[in-house]
Amino acid sequence: MSVIKKFSSLPHPKTSNLLFGNLLQLRDAKINFFMENRKTIGNIYRLRIPGKKIIVVTQPEWVKYILVDNNKNYTKSFAYDSIKVFLGNGLLTSEGEFWKRQRRMAQPAFHKEKLQLMFQNMRTQIQKGVDVLEKNADTNKSINLSEILYKITLDVVNSTLFYNEVENTTNEIYNLVSKGNEYIIDRVNNPIRLPNWIQTPHRKKEQAVLKAMDDVFFGVIDRRLNKKEQHEDLLSMLMDARDEETGKGMSKRQLRDEILTIFIAGHETTQIALSWTLYLLSQNKDKRDLLYAEIDEKLEGATPTSQNIRSLHYLKQVIDESMRCFPPAWIVGRKTIEKDVINGYEIPEETNVIMPIYVVHHDEQIWENPNHFLPERFSFEHYKDQHKYAYFPFGGGPRLCIGNNFAIQEMQIALIMILQKFRIEINDDFIPELDPLVTLRPKNAMFAKVYKRK
Repeated sequence: MSVIKKFSSLPHPKTSNLLFGNLLQLRDAKINFFMENRKTIGNIYRLRIPGKKIIVVTQPEWVKYILVDNNKNYTKSFAYDSIKVFLGNGLLTSEGEFWKRQRRMAQPAFHKEKLQLMFQNMRTQIQKGVDVLEKNADTNKSINLSEILYKITLDVVNSTLFYNEVENTTNEIYNLVSKGNEYIIDRVNNPIRLPNWIQTPHRKKEQAVLKAMDDVFFGVIDRRLNKKEQHEDLLSMLMDARDEETGKGMSKRQLRDEILTIFIAGHETTQIALSWTLYLLSQNKDKRDLLYAEIDEKLEGATPTSQNIRSLHYLKQVIDESMRCFPPAWIVGRKTIEKDVINGYEIPEETNVIMPIYVVHHDEQIWENPNHFLPERFSFEHYKDQHKYAYFPFGGGPRLCIGNNFAIQEMQIALIMILQKFRIEINDDFIPELDPLVTLRPKNAMFAKVYKRK
């Protein structure tokens, strides 16, 4: 019988500060901090953070154990408390029976037949971005690709979620989302805070952003309720949804939390994924040529449909490899409800378990040449023997991201429509620095030149 080791015997990084433990290192280095610790300490270790019990896990089998096998013993980690301040109690942050109820009600809106209905809508919105690229093609002018891709994904989610209800407030929403992101990270980085009743200037700014978000999204719900209009969009589906056990629908507050969560998660992560994909293709022209060849051969210039994109296997490999290299959601966390045992160590109740997706995706013990862009590693013959949780950009288990198929479909359509017509060359002076906030943004705006394919 193996002896269970005490939590205190888990290895930990050296601390640079007696008062704050590893907090300052984590705040300042983030991804590099996790990457270095995996090399020097291993796949499981604890952090010293004041007032918190925290471990880091990067072994795929243990990730699966937490997210799937023993998921009932885990809730969301402390970082989600900060996200909840801004997104409310939506699918990303809610727990227990409430989450199960909301998931049951929202799931039908993301079924594959519903995604097929959204296909034409996605294509129409993406065409607007293609038209912008067309105007700038062959001009030798550098364009802000990040901005164009942001507008594309914003138009898609605005149209499919709201029937274009927030079209006139997209810039305002962009600023609100950016500010919200900063405040969330500030709360995660600085968990020691003054009581909520103390009105600091920083807290007043947070509250102003929250009120502005409420004004936008409650405004959308109120207009829809007052007009009594029906649209084939996600908002109408959520408003019509009824709990099969109670027959009750969602309150306005619940609707606000769900549409805000879907709106933010549904456009920013996809924009980031598209940006990194086009960057990787511009840096790996041999892979881009293979993708051009597949698109040209299989579609012969036809517009993408829900049927013909299924034949584009290399395209899916490119998307998977891009999200391995730069997972838009780069970290996931859980917290133990009751004590547990992982790798022979006792994990007490109320312990936060951090699983940095980026680190698992770049582990040289799992992936050969992990820093190289190799879409072929996701071909069936290469990937079939890989551990399922060596790659998990959408999380896993019962709380797998509800919009994963939505995001993949949107990326497939966008990449096909862009690559059928254009060669995108990212400017040589672009530095691919990572900005690991809630999502893994490029730190710098991505500028590029656009050329029509001959």
